[in-house]
Amino acid sequence: MPVTLHFPEKCLILLCSAPGCGKSTFASRHFLPTQVVSSDECRAMVCDDVNNMKVHGEAFSLLTHITRLRLGLGKMTVLDTTALSRDLRRRMVKLAREYGFQTTIIVLDFRLETCLGQNERRDRVVAPAVIRRYHQQLQTAKKQIPKEDFDNIHILTEEEIKEVQISLIQRT
Repeated sequence: MPVTLHFPEKCLILLCSAPGCGKSTFASRHFLPTQVVSSDECRAMVCDDVNNMKVHGEAFSLLTHITRLRLGLGKMTVLDTTALSRDLRRRMVKLAREYGFQTTIIVLDFRLETCLGQNERRDRVVAPAVIRRYHQQLQTAKKQIPKEDFDNIHILTEEEIKEVQISLIQRT
């Protein structure tokens, strides 16, 4: 049975998962390209190399700046990052509150084997050891997130993501 997720226009949505689960595919399927702020794309913008983790700070500075600009204009924003850092999640919730936005986190809870398998079929392969480490961090994040200040938490399994539908609640 399809799951429908409802979002108000003034919502900051964080996607949370290990690499290889399909966050970017999910985002492109359900949201406008202009609504999605991707940490990978920000990394590429600052140094021309999406894989260069040495520019992590610069990439997230840009991601935060773009997010702040969008929220300031009242625009729904979807963050395509792993969102496995408690500090990042806390900072993004605080930023959303500054602009009167609701916050939602969508956790893509996939099996490690699925992430590893999908990773092998990607254009940009991540080292399996990195995916294992991030998948372990996801297990920790799933315990932390319910204690954080999100307005809505959605945990989607591999089976649920295939039929999920998105509904935007328009202001009247």
